[in-house]
Amino acid sequence: MIVRLAQPARDSDLLPNIASSVAVLAPRGRDASVAGQLLEVDNIAPILVASLGDLAELVVNQIGAVLITEEALSGLGTEALKSALETQPTWSDVPFIVLANGAVKGRSDRAAQQIDALGNVVLLSRPLHAEELVRAVRSALKARGRQHEARKQLEELQLRELQLYESEVKFRAISDSVDQMIWCTLPDGYHDYYNQRWYEFTGVPQGSTDGEAWNGMFHPDDQEKAWALWRHSLLTGDVYEVEYRLRHRSGSYRWVLGRAQPMRDPDGTILRWYGSCTDIHQIKMAEEQRQLMLGEMNHRVKNTLAMVNVMVSQTLRQADNLSDAQASIQSRISMMAQAHDRLIRAAWTETRICEVVEAALAPHRTGEGRFSIEGPDLPIGSKQALALTMALHELSTNASKYGALSVEDGKVRVAWCAEAGGDERIFQFTWSESNGPPVEMPTRRGFGSRMIEQALAGYFNGTAELIYDCKGLKFKLNAPLSGLTL
Repeated sequence: MIVRLAQPARDSDLLPNIASSVAVLAPRGRDASVAGQLLEVDNIAPILVASLGDLAELVVNQIGAVLITEEALSGLGTEALKSALETQPTWSDVPFIVLANGAVKGRSDRAAQQIDALGNVVLLSRPLHAEELVRAVRSALKARGRQHEARKQLEELQLRELQLYESEVKFRAISDSVDQMIWCTLPDGYHDYYNQRWYEFTGVPQGSTDGEAWNGMFHPDDQEKAWALWRHSLLTGDVYEVEYRLRHRSGSYRWVLGRAQPMRDPDGTILRWYGSCTDIHQIKMAEEQRQLMLGEMNHRVKNTLAMVNVMVSQTLRQADNLSDAQASIQSRISMMAQAHDRLIRAAWTETRICEVVEAALAPHRTGEGRFSIEGPDLPIGSKQALALTMALHELSTNASKYGALSVEDGKVRVAWCAEAGGDERIFQFTWSESNGPPVEMPTRRGFGSRMIEQALAGYFNGTAELIYDCKGLKFKLNAPLSGLTL
């Protein structure tokens, strides 16, 4: 069906599929009707227009192709057509088939400029040759169809790019809002993303840990293990999980739990790895202290039994008769039990440091002035009281076996104070032995020594040190005053 368009069509529903139609503008003679009939026979929908203004409307509406006579380019509406061509979207290039007026040599410069202004032009000479005309139009519509396909693909790509951008924005917003370090890698394990939490924790510049640089952030003792497990996961696709010490922005190392699992396509091919690092330092420290305390309790029971054995043996040797020995033994065992009861109470409620020291030293005091105790009666938390009691018990037991309390003239001075120290007052606690056997540096550090220096320091958030002075063993604890009730 030939459509004659005398006025611009505002309603596209009144037209055939405009993208596969051909606009025909041939105002003189029978060129328009002949061309329209030839195209209709070949199932190509022609739209006959009467002016360049009407043609401009069809160009704006993305006509498939235009068949126009050379003389029609000089009619009214030239500026409208020029504007329509200039404002086409980047993907659109309307093909024009111009029915020329004779040879090129006879064409004026103005006529040549009008043809060149169309852009995408094919010239056909008149009189019309039917097959040549139809082939030219088919070729133009085919090229025009490819433009529409390219536009559709471009729009799909733009939509996917927008969706990808929105998805990435959501992922970054979520990953930056959680209290975990999130990271991603390529299938080969190349790290290309860390969330903001990673940079806040480590304090390193953005991008400085991309690639394989992440492994340098681990404690030197943990790097080989973490790297070996990561290589295994990359090779097998197994879930990655490891505990290691990660360098904090403060310069210290904190325990973290690293996990990662692969994201696969429907065929099972790994597309990316998504991982996290969780700060477990407090949990790790608590577990280590718990194990240390359990070991200490076991050690304490053994020491208590050993003390009972020594106490019974010494009492029996020194007693004048069995009845006196029995009374002394009962009295000392009762005193040890009372000290243990006070220790249990101190483990569950806040107490005073004088009470803790007295309770811890009670089983070892013979009433002969062996101990000198000095210090203000400061408040102390239950867990700090328990740790201090255990440390004093360990020091007293050691002194009874090998140190100042193992000889008659041996003395022990226990002292503590709170002194000014910058922004916060400092708590200092000392244990000093004198007049005992000469002290030698032990060839190996036992469980008791480690418990005193590590567990006690950890509970008080300070530092602890055993000093093996030949004149007598010394112990020093330095901590912020707030460490007593932390």
